[in-house]
Amino acid sequence: MFLFPKAWVQPLLFSAKTVAAGFLALWIGLWVGLPFPFWAMTTAFIVSNPLAGATRSKAIYRVIGTFVGAVFAVAVVPVLVDTPMILSTVLALWVGGCLTVSLLDRSARSYTLMLAGYTAAIIAFPSVNQPYAVFDTAVARVTEITLGIVAATLTHSLFLPQSVAVPLGARLERWLGDAEAWLADCVRSADDGGAPRRAPREQQQLAVDVVDCALMAIHVPYDTSHWREMTGTLRALLERMLVLLPLLSGLSDRRSAIATEDACADPDLESAQAATRAWIAAGCPALDRPAIAVPESIRPQSWHDLLATSYRVRLAQVVTLLADCRQALDHLRDPRQPLPASLRSPRAALRLHQDLGHALMAGIAASVAVIACCALWIYSGWADGAGAAAMTAVFCCLFAAMDNPIPVILRFGVAICAGVPLAGIYLFEVLPYVHDFTVMALVMAPTLLAIAAFIPHPRLGGQATAMAMGFCSALAIQESFHPDFERFVNSNIGQVLAVVLAAGFTAGLRNLGTDVAIARLLRALQRDLVRLSTTATPPDPALALGRVIDQTALLTQRLGADPAGSLAAQAALREVRLAINLVAIQHARAAAPLRQQRALASLLREAARYFRAWRPDAPPPADARLQHRIDRALRLILKEGGPVRPPPLPFGHPDAPDAPHAIAALIALRRNLFPNSPGPVLPLTAAPAVVEPLA
Repeated sequence: MFLFPKAWVQPLLFSAKTVAAGFLALWIGLWVGLPFPFWAMTTAFIVSNPLAGATRSKAIYRVIGTFVGAVFAVAVVPVLVDTPMILSTVLALWVGGCLTVSLLDRSARSYTLMLAGYTAAIIAFPSVNQPYAVFDTAVARVTEITLGIVAATLTHSLFLPQSVAVPLGARLERWLGDAEAWLADCVRSADDGGAPRRAPREQQQLAVDVVDCALMAIHVPYDTSHWREMTGTLRALLERMLVLLPLLSGLSDRRSAIATEDACADPDLESAQAATRAWIAAGCPALDRPAIAVPESIRPQSWHDLLATSYRVRLAQVVTLLADCRQALDHLRDPRQPLPASLRSPRAALRLHQDLGHALMAGIAASVAVIACCALWIYSGWADGAGAAAMTAVFCCLFAAMDNPIPVILRFGVAICAGVPLAGIYLFEVLPYVHDFTVMALVMAPTLLAIAAFIPHPRLGGQATAMAMGFCSALAIQESFHPDFERFVNSNIGQVLAVVLAAGFTAGLRNLGTDVAIARLLRALQRDLVRLSTTATPPDPALALGRVIDQTALLTQRLGADPAGSLAAQAALREVRLAINLVAIQHARAAAPLRQQRALASLLREAARYFRAWRPDAPPPADARLQHRIDRALRLILKEGGPVRPPPLPFGHPDAPDAPHAIAALIALRRNLFPNSPGPVLPLTAAPAVVEPLA
């Protein structure tokens, strides 16, 4: 029987390990005589993560960033110490520049430059009054911070480590389950209604989840489980998940189209759907995938023929990819399970969306806030103003990635300030009667254990970390004990000022709010569609697909349950399909005969004009010129024919050929842009052509 509810076990275990790491760092710092060993203890609380792999991966980047920041501080302080405002300006620009670049990388690597920015501020500003000691200060800060990082990393890695593989495996399983449910929705029998019923928001959640899985997978190489030895298989699985998203979305669209045209009586179609339903009911076994009958070539007599064949080929491709994903996940869980060579190594990493405008404004806000705090410190003669300047840099950096960081900065500041009175009670009422490290640890442990237990909490974790920071920093435990109430109050006032300045300048210099972020993402989607239409060199499909899916995930996260964003929500997956269609047409154009090249080039120019004028959050407007270009290119390619070959893997798949057949992309592009328009009039006779439907 558990002494505590099961839900408390993991938080309490994490709390015990974190507090142990903090006391270990503090004890070593006191033992070796570091000037401010409380920095090591505070760092241990900041860097601790419930997942051992996340703690270890971020630890490496944090050590590198701390070292780079220290080197910069040592380089600039002796040179500019006689001109305090110039020194402050240089440091502020360094903080803002590092923050800007770090925001362009949303992985754990971003910690490197972010820490390089505010570590330089933490070291340089207190060294202004003692520039000759800046090197010693830098060595001490780097040693203290590194000590806290190492203590936390060792503690969380050696004592009951929680593997990244456990939550990541659960998320991958849930994602595949949702994808299989979507597929089941697309193969329902005619007696059950035919057309798919899955809500657009449920479909978009797959985009959010696959990006979350990709970001979590960054920590796998540093994990304590056997997954770290199979990162290639994990990335190959994520690639196939990325390709599955537009495939399923396109399959759903084709199913709706053929249900509308009453094409469900096709016996081959019914057979393929029945086989797929039986496979899903059996749990989608990877080695027992259904054989979907797909014609090697067709002689389309109508738009309906193309849509029906497109659906069957797409269904076969979805089944193949889902089986690949199941096989990869089974191998990750049990390396003894068989795995084909194609699933052992990926082709490319996921490229995430970068918002340069947001990053620049966040960097400028941080620089201006630091300069303002430094001016107040220098011209007022405030003895402890250096700490306020350093904390302003920290607050501006920590929450810059958020759409509206002001409420979080204020809550974080309030939580830090809440730890200060608690530290004051210990500092002036308890610790004067303590003369031994063991007794001090026992006295402080209950408070720290209670605070640290909330750090893993998804909603309260930030405030708990801030309270631990405020408590440990306000105690400022050193080798000798000299409580000074006036110094205690004066130094902690700087944190309040830092919160006010960080929030104030962020509010004044940045466009804030979810609506602004949604508008930026929609503009980015529009620019990407124009770029994909006008590029001279065929883009890499995996990189283009990954970027657009990430933008869709970010958009879905911000839309939440707001009904006002329904149009944007329904449009998000359409943009994913459009992007991969345009990439496929670009690749087909490069490999097509001259007449087809000209037709596809004319189509792409018209598409660029169309995308420059449209609003991604609105339904696609009718455009006779673009529709005519699509139909003309489709008729030309059907008339001239193409090589007869078995349907390849879907374009964008890591093992797919580089030059897809253009018919597939044209069918998909027409359906995505003009879903309610009647189909084109096709030639009565056409050479056999292979249809490889895309998103």
